[in-house]
Amino acid sequence: MAFRHSIAIVLIVYIVNAARIPKELCTVYNSTGDVYIGGIFSLHGGQDEQECGLRLPVSALQLTEAMAFAVNMVNRDDTMLSNITLGFMIHDDCSRSEYAMWGSLSLVMGANPVLEGTQCVIPGRKLREIHEMAMGVVGTETTSSSEVVISTAGLFKTPHVTYGATGQELYEEHYNPYFFGTISPDVYTAKAIMDLLVHFDWYYVALVYSTEQGVLDLEHEVGIEAAKHNICMIIKAKVSEHPEEAELKNMVSILRLNPSASVVILLTNSAATTNAVMAAAKTAQLTHGLTWVTGDSFINRDLYDVALEGVLLVEYLKPKLDDFETYFRSLSYSKTNPWYDEFCGGGGSDCHDASEDGFSMYNKMLAPTMDAVFSLARALDRTFDDYCNGSLTDCLYQTGIKDAVLENLGKTSFYGTRGHFKYKDNSVAGQFIIRNVHNTDGMLSVVEVGTWNSSFDEAGRLQVNENLIQWQNGSGGIPKSVCREECQAGYVVEKDPVRQCCWGCRACREGDIVKGTKCIQCEQKEWPNADFTACDELIAKTVTFNQPLIVAIISLTAIALLLCGLTTCGMIKHRRHALIKASSRELSAVNIVGVTLSLIAVFPFLSEPSAGICGVAQSLYAISFTLTYAPLLLKVNRIYRIFESSRKTVKRPQFTGSTAQLVIVAMLVITQPIVILITALAVPNTWIFTVDLFPKPLTNQPRTLEVFCGVGVGFLTSMCYNFLLLLACCYYAYKARSVPGNFNEARFYVASVYTTLVPIVAALPLYLTADKADVLAFSISLVPVINSYVTLACVYLSKLYAVTVGYQQPATEDQNRTGTFQTRFLKVGAGNTAKVYPSTSGMNEGASSAQMAVVKSD
Repeated sequence: MAFRHSIAIVLIVYIVNAARIPKELCTVYNSTGDVYIGGIFSLHGGQDEQECGLRLPVSALQLTEAMAFAVNMVNRDDTMLSNITLGFMIHDDCSRSEYAMWGSLSLVMGANPVLEGTQCVIPGRKLREIHEMAMGVVGTETTSSSEVVISTAGLFKTPHVTYGATGQELYEEHYNPYFFGTISPDVYTAKAIMDLLVHFDWYYVALVYSTEQGVLDLEHEVGIEAAKHNICMIIKAKVSEHPEEAELKNMVSILRLNPSASVVILLTNSAATTNAVMAAAKTAQLTHGLTWVTGDSFINRDLYDVALEGVLLVEYLKPKLDDFETYFRSLSYSKTNPWYDEFCGGGGSDCHDASEDGFSMYNKMLAPTMDAVFSLARALDRTFDDYCNGSLTDCLYQTGIKDAVLENLGKTSFYGTRGHFKYKDNSVAGQFIIRNVHNTDGMLSVVEVGTWNSSFDEAGRLQVNENLIQWQNGSGGIPKSVCREECQAGYVVEKDPVRQCCWGCRACREGDIVKGTKCIQCEQKEWPNADFTACDELIAKTVTFNQPLIVAIISLTAIALLLCGLTTCGMIKHRRHALIKASSRELSAVNIVGVTLSLIAVFPFLSEPSAGICGVAQSLYAISFTLTYAPLLLKVNRIYRIFESSRKTVKRPQFTGSTAQLVIVAMLVITQPIVILITALAVPNTWIFTVDLFPKPLTNQPRTLEVFCGVGVGFLTSMCYNFLLLLACCYYAYKARSVPGNFNEARFYVASVYTTLVPIVAALPLYLTADKADVLAFSISLVPVINSYVTLACVYLSKLYAVTVGYQQPATEDQNRTGTFQTRFLKVGAGNTAKVYPSTSGMNEGASSAQMAVVKSD
């Protein structure tokens, strides 16, 4: 390794001995000392034959004086480098990387540049003594030139501390470990800009950047950080360092074609470029609707005259260096600084004009330059304390001295120009000030509105006072910079398949709420609120008496109850009439009670459901139908048995009397409560639970929740029992179809029983498919209502009509006709009638005996 190192040094010396470079590079700013550090600054520029003929702004000269001022501060400090004077040698690289390499070689090799004619020769005729070789190099300003200096100074194990190069590649592991930086790298600038965008929810932005290498490096880091935060920057416009009109017009057209990107990031490396871009934007009237976020290119205060109000500046922390400003303003004709007269003119008037109070806050490299000197001085101080017990010159010849300087440089910690200073991974923390351009009565000014510090965690490194920000055109609201449609409530944003980085709107399904970019389904008993941000509990509804179906069923029930009352009155009034007695008054009474209860059972189903209401409603409903069908069954069974037995004997069949009939009815009716009790014990809650109904909503209407009494095992079992009674009624009604015409009451029973099946068949599908409480109430009430009308009309009202309006039947009329009551009445006195047994003419003897049995059975 040592052999390779020696060969590289020999080759470099051989190459530079033959080099011929501009004469301006022979100019060196020196200050003698016991030990030296070097500096490489860009004071001139230019191309081709004028490659070093263009003088840069006074700010370049200020950097050289900042290094000289810092060295003087070290020499005045008794706590550092005791009894050792620190000297410096400053070279001009003419803003060229190859000249920066010649300068670094001159410093680390101790070469003395010599002017030969119009050209400068490095290393010259002789090398300096070892104590005159630079123990560290402060420089350079750009990433490209720093790369060259790293590759050369590193061969001599000389630390290189940059004050202006920010390229992230300089800190990669494969680069020379002798490189350090006192200005934070581009990655921190990129993070600060991205944090600012995220803070204001700017995710679709435009990018305008210049094509210098340093800016391209920063643009690369900005792109990496933007991808991490999902910030889209597909809108890009490039301009050169000195943009031409065509470039600026192209930039303006790109920004106009993308109005959604209302925030523009501007990355340049010079005030002139920023000035040109801002002026073009102002001329093109892009001030309205655009917010500019730019880096540290507002070096001169003159730029504020063309800056757009509302611009946000992400600037390096640039403290006001009062002592240095006083020192610089005190300079006059200088015999030490060889460039002073060139930059400052006669008597220093040009420099005085550029050194108004606060000028240090406009040069981002002043503080890093001074901190670079301080860090090298402290590293040398600690190294000399550890290694040099005798002669300083002998100490400098020790082989490990430069390794010790490097090690101590990395451990340097002190209070510098920007607060506590400490290297971390050979660089320093990123510290930025967020400023905002204000327009106050036509006067532009810059106001500090926030800070960014990489030393804090991600959540706290950006601090912004939004109340201090003045947006473009005096707008009070934060501008939006997203390519996203404004979605109305109930819509979720999704990526636009056509426009890259843009988002459109998609409607969520009914019953969904919006959570970020997702549609979330509400639970069944919930529904989205008005703005579709949360699910609200549905308020259960029940049957109301203003619904058309409920109004209809209540009206029909009321009329039926009225008819029941009239029927009851008529049956009581004419209870001794032969027709009333022949129909079994006791069974008729039970039947009418059952019909009345079935109508009353309708009303609990129309009430707000609860455990008690549902239990009463279903139990009463089941028992009422038992009371209706049990006596009806016995009636048709009695008629059938009497007429069937009359064909064999004149003796009346057993259990056809009133008492026996009531006992049998009681047994049939009591069975129903037993069924109810058994099912209630076997299946708890079967009679008292409710069900939730979710009627299918109309389009764009919210889901509703209704409750109704649930039909359980108990109710179904009870109704099956009633259905068996109904089937038995049908059977005996069919068997009694041939009863003689004078006793055709069975035919009305047949009509009543058969017609009852119609509402059951009609209501069952309606009940099973219903999803609304009013439909369920209507369907379950339809059966007893229709049954009551049919029973009253067929069995009782027709009989009462015959009783009250009775008529004389012609003697010749066929008395065997069916479908009519054929009775005759003899009026005996006022208001009385004498009963005459129905005629038996044209019938056999058995039939006549059966007729007599029916009438006398009561």
